[in-house]
Amino acid sequence: MPTEPVASLPPTLIYGAGAVGCLLGGVLAAADAPVTLLGRPAVAEAVNEQGLTIVQPSSTRRIRIPAVTSIDAISAPPALVLLTVKAYAVAAALPDLRRLAASGAAIVALQNGVGTVETLLAEPDMPRLASGTITASVMRDSPATVRQETTGGVMLAPVRGGVPLDQLAAALTATGLPAGVVPRYQDLTWSKLLLNIMANATSALLALPPAAIYADPRLFAVERAAFIEALAVMLGAGIRPIPLPGFNVPLLAHAMRLPAPLARRLIAARAARGRGEKRPSLWLDIERGLGTTEVRWLNGAVADLGARLGIPTPVNATLTELLEEAARNPERRRAFAGRPDALLAALGRTSGTAQA
Repeated sequence: MPTEPVASLPPTLIYGAGAVGCLLGGVLAAADAPVTLLGRPAVAEAVNEQGLTIVQPSSTRRIRIPAVTSIDAISAPPALVLLTVKAYAVAAALPDLRRLAASGAAIVALQNGVGTVETLLAEPDMPRLASGTITASVMRDSPATVRQETTGGVMLAPVRGGVPLDQLAAALTATGLPAGVVPRYQDLTWSKLLLNIMANATSALLALPPAAIYADPRLFAVERAAFIEALAVMLGAGIRPIPLPGFNVPLLAHAMRLPAPLARRLIAARAARGRGEKRPSLWLDIERGLGTTEVRWLNGAVADLGARLGIPTPVNATLTELLEEAARNPERRRAFAGRPDALLAALGRTSGTAQA
């Protein structure tokens, strides 16, 4: 029998059966919540045939959850949609999201970076919107198996209209995935962006794991400069860093503004332990071979808002440009792979990066 918080959750569609979508849908379905996954045919077929296997730090479970490939295959209109596709896939999902909103569904956007909420806010027929983020690291082992590699949780924030966020947070918490609600989505999305940009673009360009980035003082200087630019843009826009499940983002922001040697000593060891040899999201984006990545919603969002505010963001702007080129042209990435000096040269070896 479902627990009371899970039982009170309305019919929910997980729109995007990637690693994060499968984890969220799987833990809710394991608690008997009324959840459906929507994903690619290979994933939907595997999940329907085999069940969905969720590997977590303390358990491994095989869960039965219905999976579909089209909203036309859903038996009844959902009241809640958790949007878990990549940020670059949101535009293609808009026709479906308009139909779901027209049928009464509230939409919770769980993309990395900044820009998805703004895209949805521009849609006049989506009256009920919310934002969310997950801080646990989740990977896909096979079409029907996902692995939660680190602890973490979910944080939610209202955007407009009435969305049952307290119910959703309570249901997720009841499954063992801690969740909460904060009042301002801007603080939420930008605080997660600060975490997402760390050892991400540089790792993807250099084909080096995060541990190697933090081990090199020159590359840590690039990370620190990009982070400080992002923080300056946030503060300039009246956005504040807030704690997220498992991450004291305000304390991280304070540490990054300390002198570079001290900042590296405080941050590098923990950051490397958390991500270590794992390939970050932008590296995985490049390897998908789609010619696009989420960098436009990460470092690119920093550069875009910085330009509007008149705050210089040369490191984030250059990382965005280089990664977009590398995603389109594998030869461009090979020019940087394993060559920190080449990346530092492209960044211009400015006092804010190479010598910080």
